[in-house]
Amino acid sequence: MARPLSRLFRATKSSIVVATCVVLASCNGSISAPTTTDGDQSSGPNGGPSGGSTGGPGAPVADGWPSFKPSQSFQLRRLTTEQYTASVQTLLGISTDGMPPIEHISPVGGFSAIGASSVAVSGMGVGQFENAGRFLAHAAMAAIGARQKLVPCTPTGPADTTCIQSFVKSFGQRIFRRPLAADEVTAYAALATQVATATADVWQGVEATLSAFLQSPKFLYLTEVGAQDPANGGRYRYTDYEMASRLAYFLTNDTPDDALLDAASAGTLVTPEGIQAQAARLLALPSGHDAVRASFTSLLALDSLDTLSRPVELFPKFTATLGAAMKQETLLVFDDLVFNRDGDYRHLFDQQETFVNSELASLYGVAAPSTTGFARATLAPSSGRAGLLGQAGVLAARDHADGTSPTKRGLFVLTRLLCQNLPLAPPANLTIPPPPSGLITARQKLEEHASNAVCASCHTATDPVGLSLEHLDAMGVYRETDHGLAIDDTGKIGDKQYHGEAGLGAILRDHPALGPCLIQSLYSVGVGHLATTFDQDTFSSMVHEFDTSGARIRSLLTSIATSDGFRYLPTPTGN
Repeated sequence: MARPLSRLFRATKSSIVVATCVVLASCNGSISAPTTTDGDQSSGPNGGPSGGSTGGPGAPVADGWPSFKPSQSFQLRRLTTEQYTASVQTLLGISTDGMPPIEHISPVGGFSAIGASSVAVSGMGVGQFENAGRFLAHAAMAAIGARQKLVPCTPTGPADTTCIQSFVKSFGQRIFRRPLAADEVTAYAALATQVATATADVWQGVEATLSAFLQSPKFLYLTEVGAQDPANGGRYRYTDYEMASRLAYFLTNDTPDDALLDAASAGTLVTPEGIQAQAARLLALPSGHDAVRASFTSLLALDSLDTLSRPVELFPKFTATLGAAMKQETLLVFDDLVFNRDGDYRHLFDQQETFVNSELASLYGVAAPSTTGFARATLAPSSGRAGLLGQAGVLAARDHADGTSPTKRGLFVLTRLLCQNLPLAPPANLTIPPPPSGLITARQKLEEHASNAVCASCHTATDPVGLSLEHLDAMGVYRETDHGLAIDDTGKIGDKQYHGEAGLGAILRDHPALGPCLIQSLYSVGVGHLATTFDQDTFSSMVHEFDTSGARIRSLLTSIATSDGFRYLPTPTGN
Protein backbone atom coordinates (compact mmCIF):
# COMPACT_ATOMS: atom_id res chain seq x y z
CA MET A 1 0.00 0.00 0.00
CA ALA A 2 1.38 3.42 -0.97
CA ARG A 3 2.43 5.73 1.83
CA PRO A 4 0.48 9.02 2.17
CA LEU A 5 2.14 11.83 0.27
CA SER A 6 2.53 13.94 3.44
CA ARG A 7 4.82 11.27 4.92
CA LEU A 8 6.68 10.99 1.65
CA PHE A 9 7.47 14.69 1.63
CA ARG A 10 9.02 14.39 5.05
CA ALA A 11 10.98 11.33 3.94
CA THR A 12 12.28 12.94 0.74
CA LYS A 13 12.56 16.52 1.94
CA SER A 14 16.24 16.81 1.05
CA SER A 15 15.56 15.81 -2.55
CA ILE A 16 12.84 18.43 -2.89
CA VAL A 17 15.01 21.15 -1.37
CA VAL A 18 17.78 20.32 -3.85
CA ALA A 19 15.30 20.53 -6.72
CA THR A 20 13.96 23.91 -5.62
CA CYS A 21 17.35 25.51 -5.05
CA VAL A 22 19.11 24.64 -8.29
CA VAL A 23 18.66 28.11 -9.78
CA LEU A 24 20.61 29.80 -6.99
CA ALA A 25 23.30 27.11 -6.72
CA SER A 26 22.86 27.15 -2.94
CA CYS A 27 20.10 27.08 -0.38
CA ASN A 28 20.22 29.00 2.87
CA GLY A 29 16.69 28.71 4.17
CA SER A 30 15.07 31.28 1.93
CA ILE A 31 14.15 31.59 -1.71
CA SER A 32 16.13 34.77 -2.15
CA ALA A 33 16.90 37.08 -5.02
CA PRO A 34 19.36 39.90 -5.60
CA THR A 35 17.76 43.21 -4.76
CA THR A 36 18.45 46.48 -6.50
CA THR A 37 17.86 50.11 -5.79
CA ASP A 38 14.98 49.97 -8.27
CA GLY A 39 11.90 49.97 -6.06
CA ASP A 40 13.97 49.76 -2.87
CA GLN A 41 11.90 48.50 0.04
CA SER A 42 12.99 51.52 2.06
CA SER A 43 10.78 53.56 -0.25
CA GLY A 44 7.45 54.87 0.89
CA PRO A 45 4.22 53.37 -0.47
CA ASN A 46 4.38 55.34 -3.68
CA GLY A 47 8.05 55.38 -4.44
CA GLY A 48 9.32 58.31 -2.41
CA PRO A 49 11.54 58.29 0.66
CA SER A 50 10.11 56.36 3.59
CA GLY A 51 7.69 58.57 5.48
CA GLY A 52 8.40 61.42 3.15
CA SER A 53 6.37 61.43 -0.01
CA THR A 54 3.36 59.99 -1.69
CA GLY A 55 4.08 60.77 -5.30
CA GLY A 56 3.55 58.39 -8.17
CA PRO A 57 6.24 55.99 -9.36
CA GLY A 58 9.71 57.43 -9.49
CA ALA A 59 9.52 60.43 -7.16
CA PRO A 60 8.74 62.88 -10.00
CA VAL A 61 10.38 66.27 -10.23
CA ALA A 62 7.95 68.23 -12.40
CA ASP A 63 5.12 67.80 -14.89
CA GLY A 64 4.70 64.10 -14.22
CA TRP A 65 8.29 63.20 -15.10
CA PRO A 66 10.24 60.82 -12.84
CA SER A 67 13.50 61.63 -11.18
CA PHE A 68 15.57 58.90 -12.80
CA LYS A 69 17.25 56.58 -10.30
CA PRO A 70 20.71 55.07 -10.90
CA SER A 71 20.44 52.11 -13.26
CA GLN A 72 21.09 48.51 -12.22
CA SER A 73 22.38 45.72 -14.43
CA PHE A 74 20.67 42.68 -12.92
CA GLN A 75 17.51 41.83 -11.06
CA LEU A 76 15.03 39.08 -10.36
CA ARG A 77 11.34 39.87 -10.14
CA ARG A 78 9.06 37.69 -8.07
CA LEU A 79 5.65 36.85 -9.43
CA THR A 80 2.93 38.86 -7.74
CA THR A 81 0.08 37.04 -6.03
CA GLU A 82 -2.15 37.77 -9.02
CA GLN A 83 0.47 36.52 -11.48
CA TYR A 84 1.17 33.40 -9.43
CA THR A 85 -2.52 32.56 -9.19
CA ALA A 86 -3.21 33.14 -12.87
CA SER A 87 -0.11 31.16 -13.85
CA VAL A 88 -0.95 28.06 -11.83
CA GLN A 89 -4.53 28.11 -13.08
CA THR A 90 -3.27 28.25 -16.67
CA LEU A 91 -0.50 25.71 -16.16
CA LEU A 92 -2.47 23.17 -14.15
CA GLY A 93 -5.97 23.71 -15.50
CA ILE A 94 -7.52 23.68 -12.02
CA SER A 95 -9.18 26.12 -9.63
CA THR A 96 -7.08 27.70 -6.89
CA ASP A 97 -9.99 27.77 -4.45
CA GLY A 98 -8.72 26.75 -1.02
CA MET A 99 -5.06 27.32 -1.92
CA PRO A 100 -2.99 28.28 1.14
CA PRO A 101 -1.95 31.96 1.12
CA ILE A 102 1.40 33.05 -0.28
CA GLU A 103 3.61 35.91 0.90
CA HIS A 104 2.37 39.37 0.04
CA ILE A 105 4.33 41.91 -2.03
CA SER A 106 4.13 45.51 -0.84
CA PRO A 107 3.20 47.77 -3.75
CA VAL A 108 5.40 50.59 -4.95
CA GLY A 109 3.65 53.45 -6.70
CA GLY A 110 0.41 51.55 -6.10
CA PHE A 111 1.58 48.50 -8.08
CA SER A 112 2.73 45.11 -6.77
CA ALA A 113 4.41 44.53 -10.14
CA ILE A 114 6.87 47.34 -9.34
CA GLY A 115 7.42 46.22 -5.76
CA ALA A 116 8.18 42.71 -7.04
CA SER A 117 11.69 43.69 -8.13
CA SER A 118 12.82 44.44 -4.59
CA VAL A 119 11.61 41.51 -2.52
CA ALA A 120 13.06 38.20 -1.38
CA VAL A 121 10.92 35.39 -0.01
CA SER A 122 11.28 35.14 3.76
CA GLY A 123 11.70 31.93 5.73
CA MET A 124 7.98 31.98 6.48
CA GLY A 125 7.29 32.65 2.82
CA VAL A 126 9.25 29.54 1.82
CA GLY A 127 6.89 27.49 3.97
CA GLN A 128 3.89 29.21 2.39
CA PHE A 129 5.08 28.46 -1.13
CA GLU A 130 5.76 24.86 -0.11
CA ASN A 131 2.24 24.50 1.26
CA ALA A 132 0.74 26.10 -1.84
CA GLY A 133 2.83 23.94 -4.17
CA ARG A 134 1.89 20.72 -2.40
CA PHE A 135 -1.79 21.68 -2.34
CA LEU A 136 -1.85 22.55 -6.05
CA ALA A 137 0.15 19.50 -7.13
CA HIS A 138 -2.17 17.21 -5.21
CA ALA A 139 -5.26 18.92 -6.66
CA ALA A 140 -3.89 18.61 -10.20
CA MET A 141 -3.11 14.91 -9.83
CA ALA A 142 -6.49 14.25 -8.23
CA ALA A 143 -8.29 15.75 -11.22
CA ILE A 144 -8.05 13.08 -13.93
CA GLY A 145 -8.66 15.56 -16.77
CA ALA A 146 -5.96 17.92 -15.53
CA ARG A 147 -3.54 15.03 -14.96
CA GLN A 148 -3.98 13.76 -18.50
CA LYS A 149 -3.24 17.21 -19.93
CA LEU A 150 -0.15 17.66 -17.78
CA VAL A 151 1.43 14.27 -18.51
CA PRO A 152 1.66 13.58 -22.26
CA CYS A 153 1.87 9.81 -21.74
CA THR A 154 0.75 7.12 -19.32
CA PRO A 155 3.70 5.93 -17.21
CA THR A 156 3.77 2.17 -16.72
CA GLY A 157 5.60 2.40 -13.39
CA PRO A 158 8.57 3.93 -11.56
CA ALA A 159 10.99 2.53 -14.14
CA ASP A 160 9.24 4.23 -17.07
CA THR A 161 11.90 6.94 -17.36
CA THR A 162 10.94 7.75 -20.95
CA CYS A 163 7.44 8.88 -19.96
CA ILE A 164 8.64 10.63 -16.82
CA GLN A 165 11.28 12.57 -18.75
CA SER A 166 8.71 13.47 -21.38
CA PHE A 167 6.54 15.02 -18.65
CA VAL A 168 9.51 16.84 -17.11
CA LYS A 169 10.54 18.33 -20.47
CA SER A 170 7.08 19.40 -21.61
CA PHE A 171 5.78 20.76 -18.30
CA GLY A 172 9.19 22.10 -17.31
CA GLN A 173 9.33 24.29 -20.41
CA ARG A 174 5.92 25.73 -19.68
CA ILE A 175 6.47 26.43 -15.98
CA PHE A 176 10.06 27.73 -16.33
CA ARG A 177 9.08 29.60 -19.51
CA ARG A 178 12.05 28.17 -21.43
CA PRO A 179 13.45 24.71 -22.38
CA LEU A 180 15.08 22.81 -19.54
CA ALA A 181 18.80 22.09 -19.54
CA ALA A 182 19.86 18.44 -19.59
CA ASP A 183 20.91 18.47 -15.92
CA GLU A 184 17.54 19.95 -14.93
CA VAL A 185 15.69 17.18 -16.76
CA THR A 186 17.86 14.61 -15.00
CA ALA A 187 17.31 16.14 -11.54
CA TYR A 188 13.51 16.45 -11.78
CA ALA A 189 13.09 13.04 -13.41
CA ALA A 190 15.26 11.48 -10.71
CA LEU A 191 13.07 13.02 -8.03
CA ALA A 192 9.96 11.54 -9.66
CA THR A 193 11.57 8.11 -9.89
CA GLN A 194 12.82 8.24 -6.29
CA VAL A 195 9.41 9.11 -4.90
CA ALA A 196 7.57 6.72 -7.19
CA THR A 197 9.85 3.87 -6.07
CA ALA A 198 9.49 4.76 -2.38
CA THR A 199 5.69 4.81 -2.58
CA ALA A 200 5.20 2.16 -5.27
CA ASP A 201 2.99 4.75 -7.00
CA VAL A 202 4.25 6.48 -10.12
CA TRP A 203 1.62 9.23 -9.87
CA GLN A 204 2.88 10.22 -6.44
CA GLY A 205 6.30 10.55 -8.03
CA VAL A 206 4.86 12.85 -10.66
CA GLU A 207 3.01 14.78 -7.96
CA ALA A 208 6.18 15.29 -5.92
CA THR A 209 8.03 16.58 -8.99
CA LEU A 210 5.12 18.85 -9.88
CA SER A 211 5.24 20.27 -6.35
CA ALA A 212 9.00 20.84 -6.68
CA PHE A 213 8.45 22.70 -9.95
CA LEU A 214 5.88 24.93 -8.26
CA GLN A 215 8.30 25.74 -5.42
CA SER A 216 11.28 26.44 -7.64
CA PRO A 217 12.72 29.98 -7.82
CA LYS A 218 12.86 29.40 -11.58
CA PHE A 219 9.07 29.58 -11.52
CA LEU A 220 8.59 32.08 -8.71
CA TYR A 221 11.02 34.62 -10.18
CA LEU A 222 11.48 36.12 -13.62
CA THR A 223 15.17 35.79 -14.40
CA GLU A 224 16.16 38.68 -16.66
CA VAL A 225 19.91 38.71 -17.19
CA GLY A 226 20.02 39.16 -20.96
CA ALA A 227 22.83 38.49 -23.43
CA GLN A 228 25.03 40.53 -25.71
CA ASP A 229 23.28 41.79 -28.83
CA PRO A 230 25.16 40.18 -31.73
CA ALA A 231 24.31 43.17 -33.90
CA ASN A 232 25.75 45.55 -31.32
CA GLY A 233 28.35 44.05 -28.99
CA GLY A 234 28.19 47.04 -26.70
CA ARG A 235 24.57 46.43 -25.70
CA TYR A 236 22.76 43.75 -23.75
CA ARG A 237 19.27 42.68 -24.74
CA TYR A 238 16.79 40.29 -23.17
CA THR A 239 16.74 36.86 -24.76
CA ASP A 240 13.74 35.55 -26.72
CA TYR A 241 12.48 33.51 -23.77
CA GLU A 242 13.03 36.37 -21.32
CA MET A 243 11.05 38.60 -23.69
CA ALA A 244 8.26 36.02 -23.80
CA SER A 245 7.93 36.26 -20.02
CA ARG A 246 8.21 40.06 -20.00
CA LEU A 247 5.49 40.42 -22.63
CA ALA A 248 3.18 37.87 -21.04
CA TYR A 249 3.28 39.24 -17.52
CA PHE A 250 3.08 42.86 -18.68
CA LEU A 251 0.21 42.48 -21.16
CA THR A 252 -1.76 39.52 -19.74
CA ASN A 253 -0.53 39.17 -16.12
CA ASP A 254 -0.17 35.46 -16.86
CA THR A 255 2.45 32.93 -17.94
CA PRO A 256 3.43 32.84 -21.64
CA ASP A 257 1.05 30.81 -23.79
CA ASP A 258 2.22 28.24 -26.35
CA ALA A 259 2.16 30.75 -29.21
CA LEU A 260 4.48 33.08 -27.31
CA LEU A 261 6.88 30.27 -26.43
CA ASP A 262 6.82 29.17 -30.07
CA ALA A 263 7.71 32.72 -31.13
CA ALA A 264 10.60 32.66 -28.66
CA SER A 265 11.78 29.34 -30.07
CA ALA A 266 11.62 30.81 -33.58
CA GLY A 267 13.79 33.76 -32.51
CA THR A 268 11.23 36.47 -33.39
CA LEU A 269 11.03 38.19 -30.01
CA VAL A 270 14.26 40.15 -30.35
CA THR A 271 12.93 42.41 -33.12
CA PRO A 272 10.44 45.28 -32.72
CA GLU A 273 8.30 43.79 -35.51
CA GLY A 274 8.05 40.41 -33.83
CA ILE A 275 7.28 41.97 -30.47
CA GLN A 276 4.66 44.29 -31.94
CA ALA A 277 2.84 41.37 -33.55
CA GLN A 278 2.75 39.44 -30.29
CA ALA A 279 1.72 42.53 -28.29
CA ALA A 280 -1.27 43.07 -30.59
CA ARG A 281 -2.25 39.43 -30.23
CA LEU A 282 -1.92 39.42 -26.44
CA LEU A 283 -3.91 42.63 -25.98
CA ALA A 284 -6.76 41.11 -27.99
CA LEU A 285 -7.02 38.13 -25.60
CA PRO A 286 -9.49 38.17 -22.67
CA SER A 287 -6.47 38.06 -20.36
CA GLY A 288 -5.16 41.17 -22.11
CA HIS A 289 -8.35 43.02 -21.28
CA ASP A 290 -8.17 41.74 -17.71
CA ALA A 291 -4.57 42.93 -17.35
CA VAL A 292 -5.47 46.46 -18.48
CA ARG A 293 -8.37 46.49 -16.04
CA ALA A 294 -6.06 45.32 -13.26
CA SER A 295 -3.56 48.09 -14.03
CA PHE A 296 -6.19 50.77 -13.75
CA THR A 297 -7.68 49.15 -10.66
CA SER A 298 -4.27 49.59 -9.03
CA LEU A 299 -3.70 53.08 -10.44
CA LEU A 300 -7.04 54.32 -9.09
CA ALA A 301 -6.94 52.12 -5.93
CA LEU A 302 -10.42 50.77 -6.66
CA ASP A 303 -10.15 47.53 -4.68
CA SER A 304 -11.38 49.29 -1.55
CA LEU A 305 -14.77 49.54 -3.26
CA ASP A 306 -15.18 45.78 -2.80
CA THR A 307 -15.80 46.41 0.90
CA LEU A 308 -17.40 49.86 0.66
CA SER A 309 -19.60 50.64 3.66
CA ARG A 310 -21.84 53.61 4.42
CA PRO A 311 -24.38 54.10 7.25
CA VAL A 312 -27.83 54.02 5.66
CA GLU A 313 -29.12 56.66 8.05
CA LEU A 314 -26.73 59.10 6.38
CA PHE A 315 -26.80 57.59 2.88
CA PRO A 316 -30.26 56.10 2.21
CA LYS A 317 -29.30 54.92 -1.30
CA PHE A 318 -26.44 52.74 -0.08
CA THR A 319 -26.67 48.99 -0.63
CA ALA A 320 -24.21 46.16 -0.08
CA THR A 321 -23.73 45.79 -3.85
CA LEU A 322 -23.17 49.46 -4.65
CA GLY A 323 -19.39 49.42 -4.17
CA ALA A 324 -18.95 46.60 -6.67
CA ALA A 325 -21.20 48.44 -9.12
CA MET A 326 -19.10 51.60 -8.77
CA LYS A 327 -15.92 49.64 -9.48
CA GLN A 328 -17.47 47.95 -12.49
CA GLU A 329 -18.58 51.31 -13.91
CA THR A 330 -15.05 52.70 -13.92
CA LEU A 331 -13.54 49.54 -15.39
CA LEU A 332 -16.15 49.40 -18.15
CA VAL A 333 -15.34 53.00 -19.05
CA PHE A 334 -11.63 52.14 -19.34
CA ASP A 335 -12.34 48.95 -21.29
CA ASP A 336 -14.55 50.92 -23.69
CA LEU A 337 -11.92 53.64 -24.12
CA VAL A 338 -9.00 51.27 -24.70
CA PHE A 339 -10.52 48.39 -26.65
CA ASN A 340 -13.77 49.57 -28.23
CA ARG A 341 -13.01 53.17 -29.17
CA ASP A 342 -9.19 53.24 -28.98
CA GLY A 343 -9.84 56.72 -27.62
CA ASP A 344 -7.91 59.65 -26.24
CA TYR A 345 -6.96 59.18 -22.56
CA ARG A 346 -7.49 62.89 -21.93
CA HIS A 347 -11.13 62.58 -22.95
CA LEU A 348 -11.75 60.52 -19.80
CA PHE A 349 -11.71 63.70 -17.77
CA ASP A 350 -14.46 65.66 -19.51
CA GLN A 351 -16.65 63.07 -21.25
CA GLN A 352 -20.32 62.81 -20.30
CA GLU A 353 -20.63 59.12 -21.24
CA THR A 354 -20.47 56.35 -18.63
CA PHE A 355 -21.95 52.93 -17.84
CA VAL A 356 -24.67 52.38 -15.24
CA ASN A 357 -26.81 49.63 -13.80
CA SER A 358 -30.12 50.30 -12.05
CA GLU A 359 -28.42 51.26 -8.76
CA LEU A 360 -26.06 53.77 -10.34
CA ALA A 361 -28.82 55.12 -12.59
CA SER A 362 -30.80 55.99 -9.47
CA LEU A 363 -27.74 57.57 -7.87
CA TYR A 364 -26.99 59.68 -10.97
CA GLY A 365 -30.59 60.53 -11.77
CA VAL A 366 -30.65 58.95 -15.25
CA ALA A 367 -32.94 56.37 -16.83
CA ALA A 368 -32.23 52.81 -15.72
CA PRO A 369 -31.11 50.25 -18.34
CA SER A 370 -33.93 48.36 -20.01
CA THR A 371 -32.21 45.07 -19.15
CA THR A 372 -30.27 43.76 -16.18
CA GLY A 373 -26.61 44.62 -15.95
CA PHE A 374 -24.84 47.70 -17.30
CA ALA A 375 -25.61 49.92 -20.24
CA ARG A 376 -24.11 53.07 -21.70
CA ALA A 377 -25.56 56.30 -20.35
CA THR A 378 -25.02 59.99 -21.03
CA LEU A 379 -24.98 62.41 -18.11
CA ALA A 380 -26.54 65.82 -18.62
CA PRO A 381 -24.19 68.83 -18.33
CA SER A 382 -26.50 70.04 -15.55
CA SER A 383 -25.77 66.90 -13.50
CA GLY A 384 -22.77 68.53 -11.84
CA ARG A 385 -20.43 65.71 -12.86
CA ALA A 386 -18.33 64.76 -15.87
CA GLY A 387 -15.51 62.37 -16.65
CA LEU A 388 -13.51 60.11 -14.38
CA LEU A 389 -13.81 62.29 -11.25
CA GLY A 390 -17.56 62.45 -11.71
CA GLN A 391 -17.81 58.69 -11.21
CA ALA A 392 -19.09 57.93 -7.74
CA GLY A 393 -16.62 55.16 -6.95
CA VAL A 394 -13.48 57.09 -7.89
CA LEU A 395 -14.33 59.63 -5.18
CA ALA A 396 -15.95 57.26 -2.66
CA ALA A 397 -12.75 55.17 -2.60
CA ARG A 398 -11.00 58.14 -0.89
CA ASP A 399 -13.73 59.15 1.52
CA HIS A 400 -14.61 58.42 5.13
CA ALA A 401 -17.61 56.24 5.92
CA ASP A 402 -19.55 59.20 7.30
CA GLY A 403 -18.37 62.01 5.04
CA THR A 404 -16.08 63.29 2.34
CA SER A 405 -12.31 63.68 2.67
CA PRO A 406 -11.25 66.66 0.55
CA THR A 407 -7.63 66.09 1.55
CA LYS A 408 -7.58 62.47 0.36
CA ARG A 409 -9.44 63.40 -2.81
CA GLY A 410 -6.95 66.16 -3.56
CA LEU A 411 -4.03 63.93 -2.71
CA PHE A 412 -5.29 61.31 -5.14
CA VAL A 413 -5.60 63.80 -7.99
CA LEU A 414 -2.18 65.32 -7.43
CA THR A 415 -0.18 62.16 -6.76
CA ARG A 416 -1.88 59.41 -8.77
CA LEU A 417 -3.03 61.42 -11.79
CA LEU A 418 -0.33 64.11 -11.95
CA CYS A 419 2.55 62.39 -10.10
CA GLN A 420 3.32 65.37 -7.89
CA ASN A 421 5.62 64.74 -4.95
CA LEU A 422 4.02 65.76 -1.65
CA PRO A 423 4.86 65.20 2.03
CA LEU A 424 3.30 61.96 3.19
CA ALA A 425 2.29 62.93 6.72
CA PRO A 426 2.95 65.57 9.37
CA PRO A 427 5.40 64.91 12.22
CA ALA A 428 4.04 62.49 14.82
CA ASN A 429 4.34 65.09 17.61
CA LEU A 430 2.37 67.76 15.75
CA THR A 431 -0.64 69.01 17.70
CA ILE A 432 -3.54 70.27 15.60
CA PRO A 433 -6.24 72.31 17.39
CA PRO A 434 -9.73 70.83 17.08
CA PRO A 435 -11.94 72.36 14.38
CA PRO A 436 -14.66 74.84 15.36
CA SER A 437 -17.73 73.23 16.90
CA GLY A 438 -21.19 73.21 15.39
CA LEU A 439 -22.44 72.53 11.90
CA ILE A 440 -19.78 73.74 9.49
CA THR A 441 -18.70 72.93 5.96
CA ALA A 442 -15.67 70.86 5.06
CA ARG A 443 -13.96 74.02 3.85
CA GLN A 444 -14.37 75.60 7.28
CA LYS A 445 -13.01 72.46 8.97
CA LEU A 446 -9.87 72.57 6.86
CA GLU A 447 -9.12 76.24 7.36
CA GLU A 448 -7.00 75.29 10.39
CA HIS A 449 -4.64 73.35 8.15
CA ALA A 450 -4.06 76.38 5.98
CA SER A 451 -3.18 78.49 9.05
CA ASN A 452 -0.66 75.94 10.41
CA ALA A 453 2.74 76.25 8.71
CA VAL A 454 3.57 72.53 9.03
CA CYS A 455 0.20 71.39 7.72
CA ALA A 456 0.10 74.03 5.02
CA SER A 457 3.08 72.54 3.17
CA CYS A 458 0.79 69.78 1.94
CA HIS A 459 -2.76 70.98 2.57
CA THR A 460 -2.43 74.19 0.59
CA ALA A 461 -1.91 71.94 -2.44
CA THR A 462 -4.38 69.13 -1.74
CA ASP A 463 -7.32 70.85 -0.09
CA PRO A 464 -8.21 73.39 -2.83
CA VAL A 465 -8.46 70.45 -5.24
CA GLY A 466 -10.53 68.24 -2.96
CA LEU A 467 -12.82 71.04 -1.80
CA SER A 468 -13.84 71.76 -5.38
CA LEU A 469 -15.50 68.32 -5.38
CA GLU A 470 -17.72 68.93 -2.36
CA HIS A 471 -20.94 68.97 -4.38
CA LEU A 472 -20.46 65.18 -4.60
CA ASP A 473 -20.92 63.54 -1.20
CA ALA A 474 -19.13 60.51 0.24
CA MET A 475 -21.27 58.20 -1.90
CA GLY A 476 -20.94 60.29 -5.04
CA VAL A 477 -24.47 61.74 -4.85
CA TYR A 478 -24.82 65.34 -6.00
CA ARG A 479 -25.84 67.76 -3.26
CA GLU A 480 -26.46 71.50 -3.17
CA THR A 481 -25.49 72.06 0.46
CA ASP A 482 -23.24 70.64 3.20
CA HIS A 483 -25.09 70.43 6.52
CA GLY A 484 -27.58 72.89 5.07
CA LEU A 485 -24.83 75.39 4.30
CA ALA A 486 -23.89 76.66 0.88
CA ILE A 487 -20.92 74.90 -0.78
CA ASP A 488 -18.07 76.93 -2.17
CA ASP A 489 -16.68 74.75 -4.99
CA THR A 490 -13.82 77.05 -5.92
CA GLY A 491 -10.69 75.07 -6.73
CA LYS A 492 -7.08 75.71 -7.62
CA ILE A 493 -4.24 73.69 -9.15
CA GLY A 494 -0.99 75.60 -9.39
CA ASP A 495 -1.99 79.05 -10.55
CA LYS A 496 -5.20 77.91 -12.29
CA GLN A 497 -8.54 78.52 -10.59
CA TYR A 498 -11.78 76.82 -11.53
CA HIS A 499 -15.17 75.77 -10.13
CA GLY A 500 -16.52 72.31 -9.40
CA GLU A 501 -15.81 68.81 -10.62
CA ALA A 502 -16.39 69.68 -14.28
CA GLY A 503 -13.96 72.58 -13.98
CA LEU A 504 -11.34 70.29 -12.46
CA GLY A 505 -11.83 67.76 -15.26
CA ALA A 506 -11.24 70.45 -17.86
CA ILE A 507 -8.01 71.52 -16.12
CA LEU A 508 -6.77 67.92 -15.88
CA ARG A 509 -7.57 67.15 -19.51
CA ASP A 510 -4.99 69.66 -20.70
CA HIS A 511 -2.56 69.47 -17.79
CA PRO A 512 1.04 68.90 -19.00
CA ALA A 513 1.64 66.29 -16.26
CA LEU A 514 -1.34 64.06 -17.11
CA GLY A 515 0.26 62.09 -19.95
CA PRO A 516 3.76 61.75 -18.45
CA CYS A 517 2.25 60.55 -15.18
CA LEU A 518 0.26 57.79 -16.86
CA ILE A 519 3.36 56.79 -18.83
CA GLN A 520 5.36 56.69 -15.58
CA SER A 521 2.94 54.22 -14.06
CA LEU A 522 2.47 51.89 -17.02
CA TYR A 523 6.12 51.95 -18.06
CA SER A 524 7.24 51.12 -14.51
CA VAL A 525 4.79 48.22 -14.42
CA GLY A 526 6.09 47.00 -17.77
CA VAL A 527 9.79 47.03 -16.92
CA GLY A 528 9.15 46.03 -13.31
CA HIS A 529 11.02 48.83 -11.57
CA LEU A 530 11.04 52.57 -11.04
CA ALA A 531 12.51 54.58 -13.91
CA THR A 532 16.31 54.74 -14.00
CA THR A 533 18.84 56.76 -15.96
CA PHE A 534 18.90 53.88 -18.45
CA ASP A 535 15.20 54.56 -19.15
CA GLN A 536 15.51 58.32 -19.62
CA ASP A 537 15.71 58.46 -23.42
CA THR A 538 12.96 55.85 -23.79
CA PHE A 539 10.69 57.81 -21.46
CA SER A 540 11.25 61.06 -23.37
CA SER A 541 10.41 59.46 -26.69
CA MET A 542 7.25 57.86 -25.30
CA VAL A 543 5.99 61.18 -23.92
CA HIS A 544 6.47 62.76 -27.33
CA GLU A 545 4.84 59.84 -29.14
CA PHE A 546 1.89 59.77 -26.72
CA ASP A 547 1.23 63.47 -27.31
CA THR A 548 1.43 63.25 -31.08
CA SER A 549 -0.53 59.99 -31.48
CA GLY A 550 -3.70 61.11 -29.74
CA ALA A 551 -2.93 59.85 -26.21
CA ARG A 552 -4.11 56.31 -26.93
CA ILE A 553 -3.50 53.75 -24.20
CA ARG A 554 -3.34 50.65 -26.39
CA SER A 555 -0.71 52.31 -28.58
CA LEU A 556 1.17 53.30 -25.44
CA LEU A 557 1.25 49.71 -24.18
CA THR A 558 2.62 48.52 -27.52
CA SER A 559 5.18 51.36 -27.54
CA ILE A 560 6.38 50.29 -24.09
CA ALA A 561 6.72 46.66 -25.21
CA THR A 562 8.75 47.58 -28.31
CA SER A 563 10.84 50.28 -26.64
CA ASP A 564 14.57 50.04 -26.02
CA GLY A 565 13.89 50.33 -22.29
CA PHE A 566 11.77 47.16 -22.41
CA ARG A 567 14.00 45.19 -24.81
CA TYR A 568 17.47 46.15 -23.55
CA LEU A 569 19.20 46.32 -20.18
CA PRO A 570 22.30 48.05 -18.86
CA THR A 571 25.61 46.34 -19.51
CA PRO A 572 26.36 44.07 -16.55
CA THR A 573 28.88 45.45 -14.09
CA GLY A 574 32.41 44.35 -14.95
CA ASN A 575 31.72 43.88 -18.69
